[in-house]
Amino acid sequence: PVGRLDMDSEGLLLFTNDGEFANALMHPKHEVNKVYHVTVKNYTPNAQLRLAEPIVLDGYRIKKPGVRLIRKGEPAVLEVTIHEGRNRQVRRMCAAAGMEVVRLKRVAEGSLVLGELPLGKWRHLSDEEVKNLLEG
Repeated sequence: PVGRLDMDSEGLLLFTNDGEFANALMHPKHEVNKVYHVTVKNYTPNAQLRLAEPIVLDGYRIKKPGVRLIRKGEPAVLEVTIHEGRNRQVRRMCAAAGMEVVRLKRVAEGSLVLGELPLGKWRHLSDEEVKNLLEG
């Protein structure tokens, strides 16, 4: 696996037998975007602003995430873009901003978008998709 999702999350996962390819996508120095749709309770505009600020996790200051409101209401849906992949990072960021994650789905990694692939299904990447992932 290239990265991981915790058991309460869903979405895009990549698998490979190419260690260099996996490292190119996982190592934080490459800053590969990981995009999540996050359904949260206790959303407020102030909480969204706090979520968009870098915080310290595991003694490390994470890079500033991208945060965009997709749907207002209770629960609200946010799009969160991170560059690292620390343990339960998005859930911990939301908790620090005062929001509770109800659903977490990775919808993109680098140039690759999950799209309409059904839950539990998989497919091979095209040569062009692999090339685009490696080019960043």
